[in-house]
Amino acid sequence: MSASLKPEDLLEPGNFPDDLKWVPAHYKLHPTDPVYLLIAWHWRRVKQSEDTLKAAIVEIKKALDDRIGHLVEAAETVAGVNEALADVQVTLEEKPAELEAQLDAKLNKPVADALKRLQALEKTLAPLARSLQTAQRRQLLATFMVGATVGVLSAVTMFLA
Repeated sequence: MSASLKPEDLLEPGNFPDDLKWVPAHYKLHPTDPVYLLIAWHWRRVKQSEDTLKAAIVEIKKALDDRIGHLVEAAETVAGVNEALADVQVTLEEKPAELEAQLDAKLNKPVADALKRLQALEKTLAPLARSLQTAQRRQLLATFMVGATVGVLSAVTMFLA
């Protein structure tokens, strides 16, 4: 049946759908019979409703397809974000090791240089430290000798006096 059905076309029994063609034939309805017109009118309304429903179904399918597309995009975005977060987590887990390596690389030379300077300073100051130790021993020995001499002289002065 064509979608542009005219009211006059409803009066032709051949234009009825296959499901309804038997009704006018079986009940011997004439196209001017009000029942025939009522059936034709009803069939036309049902056909228009079917067309409306088909159009609505097409619109709903399109809307659902669009929504499904958006959901797929959102799911892909979430999956991408999850992958990026996993990469960030791996990077952050590796970061302390990288920072340690960088810190070692940056501080090895200065620390080694400072250690060499300290060793050189120790070698330079070692004779001075020995001299200082010797001087302290001599000073202690001299103090002891002065004390002993003063003690002996005091004792002699006490015996002679």
